[in-house]
Amino acid sequence: MPDASSMAKTRFLGVAMVAFAELWERVSYYSLVAVIALFAIAPKEQGGLGLTDADAIRISGDYTFMAFGLPVLFGLIGDRVVGHYRAVVLGAVIIVAGHASLFFGNHTNTITFWAALWLIAVGTGLLKPAMPCLVSSFYGEDRMRRDRAFKYYYMMINIGAVIGPLVAGIIHKYWGFDWAFLWAGLGMLVALLVLILARPLVPSAERGRPGFHVDGRAEAVDPIVLDRPRFRANVTMLSTLFVLLMVWAMAYGLFAGSATSELIGKSYVDRQIGGWTVPTEAMNSIEPAIIVLVTPVLAIVLAWLAQRGKFPHSVLQMVLGALLSCLAVVLLGVLTMKIPLGVDSAPVIALWAFVGAYAFMSIGEIMISPVYMAVITRLAPRRQQATWQGAVLLAIGALGFVASRIGAYTVSDGGAHRAETFLVTGSVAFAVVLVFLLLSPMLIRTIQRYNPMPLNADEPLQEELEALKQLDASEPAIGVRVEKNED
Repeated sequence: MPDASSMAKTRFLGVAMVAFAELWERVSYYSLVAVIALFAIAPKEQGGLGLTDADAIRISGDYTFMAFGLPVLFGLIGDRVVGHYRAVVLGAVIIVAGHASLFFGNHTNTITFWAALWLIAVGTGLLKPAMPCLVSSFYGEDRMRRDRAFKYYYMMINIGAVIGPLVAGIIHKYWGFDWAFLWAGLGMLVALLVLILARPLVPSAERGRPGFHVDGRAEAVDPIVLDRPRFRANVTMLSTLFVLLMVWAMAYGLFAGSATSELIGKSYVDRQIGGWTVPTEAMNSIEPAIIVLVTPVLAIVLAWLAQRGKFPHSVLQMVLGALLSCLAVVLLGVLTMKIPLGVDSAPVIALWAFVGAYAFMSIGEIMISPVYMAVITRLAPRRQQATWQGAVLLAIGALGFVASRIGAYTVSDGGAHRAETFLVTGSVAFAVVLVFLLLSPMLIRTIQRYNPMPLNADEPLQEELEALKQLDASEPAIGVRVEKNED
């Protein structure tokens, strides 16, 4: 039997390889997102589709809905039919096929273009909801280490989101859309190869078909499924927090999930730094770049709060994240008030102010998105986790679709409704999140009541939990219950 040290090294290497594969999958996805809208509005003689800005926003929204909506169906397939690891690999293969269709096929042909997008969306539907399940599988009931793993995982996602649009923008600028599409496909090919190499490190239960290990042994019965009161309470809490996530997804979709802010950055932001003009595609890298820079700072702040017994509960983190994201939409509305009506291009918004609004959105995203992914792996039964992860993506995709239509409305009539749309939508969403802030103490108590600290915690984990006993009604980001002794 391998010793604890070798098991820890294997676990670390396995999580690192899965996260590295996710990095390259995100390089692929965000590279494509960065050029879709620009490809749509580019004149046909320049290799584009020759569509209007409004049409480009709709296409971006349609693709967002496809890529984020299908995972709820394919997450169920990963949970119940093929298993999480097989779903990830199969999804990667289909995404590679979609990118190959874009590069080798005639992507200026509408049928070829949409067929490729559907292939990529289907592959994403299989891969995305199952990836967090693989990360979680390495840690079992070790919730605190699992929380840290999700932070690293989310960091890799955003490193990929930074690299993808920047490189895609440079390639598009100098070599055109064909080679930008190829770059996106190569990113996904790297991810596929890493996933295949990581297979021996993935826990045997994840490599087998649902209910069995890869060697045919039956899985242990999920304790959440056996405890019906806990199951009902956990589903209620997940559903309630899902509503909060939908409010955030609406704000995120209007600000960053569609091409709205990208096109604002292209036409109305002063992108001059010295004598260099920031490429339009690089606007897609602002948010993930801020996330990569801010995450270590946020981790230090959270550690400082933990030492003083003020570590914020996962529910509170989600609420604060949603508030910041809604505020970002309001700030974008204030900035767009400077845009003169009927003007197609004018550098009236300072780059620092535009980046500042993105900072609110980015910090909010750090505090809500990876936290909810980790909460799912704690509260949902094991064979429902990918379905819940898919539901999250569905909410983001569906509301991204709605946001794209709202974004198309903002550019109608010469942009007459742009500022008021951002201001009203952001303010209403902010008010809804305030209600969740009032409800958060009740939600925290319910989660802690039905999800006690595991009895079989290993010694290192037990030491960490003992250190957290000074925290009053609080827990790490994924919600480890900590009870104080009354004596």
